[in-house]
Amino acid sequence: MTASQVPGPPHSAGIPLADEPRPGRRSILRHGAVGTGLALVGAAGTGSAVALTHHIDTHLAPTDRVAPLPSRPAGLAARVVFHADPVAATACVTFDDGPDPRWTPLVLQVLEEAGVPATFFVLGRAVQNHPGLIARQVEAGHEVAVHNWEHTDVYGVEIDQLRSSVDRTMAAITAAGAPRPRLWRPPYGRVDAPALMVAAERGLDILLWSHHTPSAAEAAAIAQRAGAGSVILCHDGRSQPNEAMIRSLGRSIRELVRRGVSFVTGSEILARA
Repeated sequence: MTASQVPGPPHSAGIPLADEPRPGRRSILRHGAVGTGLALVGAAGTGSAVALTHHIDTHLAPTDRVAPLPSRPAGLAARVVFHADPVAATACVTFDDGPDPRWTPLVLQVLEEAGVPATFFVLGRAVQNHPGLIARQVEAGHEVAVHNWEHTDVYGVEIDQLRSSVDRTMAAITAAGAPRPRLWRPPYGRVDAPALMVAAERGLDILLWSHHTPSAAEAAAIAQRAGAGSVILCHDGRSQPNEAMIRSLGRSIRELVRRGVSFVTGSEILARA
């Protein structure tokens, strides 16, 4: 698979770009069926159309989005973890969608002030554009893991495209000086059979999250809501980050540390899961 086949960013013109994934045969057939059905029930009103769409979306063929048979007779397995064992009194803070030259340096500063490590789930294209930020993360003792090449929903691509996205991201991470990744967090936290197969083939475990901080208020609330075993999600790239949110999270982390919670990387917390 070539680089041009990796899914590209969404666009508003409605015209497929050269590097956008082509819809799979099952997707074409399913959406074609939806269109035909909607045409037939159009006269019956919106309610009937919605009901038909829901029926088709929730009554998929047995072969829809299944993993292929393993290509070799070997053990394949991938863990999916949302929350670790609280007995160890450890937690994990993670950042998605970077690296970003505006927000990643601030995140690194806040983490240094709190004295805790983090795991960064990075986008391959951003790594390619800002490899120096990956080097800074590694130098500071943080873990670098896979998000995707671009922020593309795994449900929308075929397994070979998904393999290429993960492989390219891993290659960009190691080229920037980080160790080979051990973790993957697919965009939006979506995981299905093909995604699990790719994770297993690449020797990756999947770390999702138990707490999300999409705003400064939510980041502040983490101080009371999170605790031992928690996996905290924040962002240092794309549209969500802002200074108030990042600094608020830093204060919450310091409060959790004061209460006796020890922060470790994602790989370390999975070892205790």
